Amino acid sequence: MKGKGKTAFWAVLVSIFLCLNLFLWLAPQQVADGHDWWKWRQWNRTVNTWIHSSFQAEARAARDDWHNNTIINLPLRNSHTEISVYGGNWGNTGWRGLASVESVGFGWWTCWTWCIIDHGHARYNDFFGGSTGTSANSAARGTMCQEVGHLFGLDHSAGDCMGRGYFSGSSNVVGPHSVSDINNKY
Repeated sequence: MKGKGKTAFWAVLVSIFLCLNLFLWLAPQQVADGHDWWKWRQWNRTVNTWIHSSFQAEARAARDDWHNNTIINLPLRNSHTEISVYGGNWGNTGWRGLASVESVGFGWWTCWTWCIIDHGHARYNDFFGGSTGTSANSAARGTMCQEVGHLFGLDHSAGDCMGRGYFSGSSNVVGPHSVSDINNKY
C-alpha cells in the first residue's frame, strides 16, 4: 500500500478501534442499568446511616421504616457515613425532597463498571411546609422515607412513601410493594 491507500487503511483501523473501545466502555453501564445492578457494596446488607437533621424524630422514623420492614440493616452512626439523612430549610429550591448519590465504586464482580453506591444523601426541605412528627401522617417523615428509598434504587410507585406526591392514596410510610422490591433487589 502506498500513499492515500495506506492512510485510509489506518484511518479506518483507528476508527474501528475507537468505536470498539467506546462500546466496551459504555456497554457495562447499559447492562448495569438494564439489570438494575446499581446498589450498595455491602454484601451483608448493612448500610450505615447518619442523621443530621433539625427533624431528628421524623428522620429516625423514616429510617426505622426501612430498617424494621426490609432485609437491609441500617445501624445509626455518629458521623458522616454511607447514607446521610439531612433535614432543614434549604430555601426555594423547587424540591421538598432530594436523594443524591455522592460517590460510587467499581463493581469488579457484579457489573465491571462504576455501579456500586458508596455514599448517598437524603434531604428534606421544610421551606415548602408540611406536617411534622413521627405519625404516619407526617409529610416530613414521608419525604425522608421516599428519599432513602431512592438511595436504594427505588422509583416512585403507588401505595406507600415511594408514591408520596406522585400517586393519590399513597402514604408516608414503607408499604408491602417497596418491601418486596427491596427484598428482591438485595
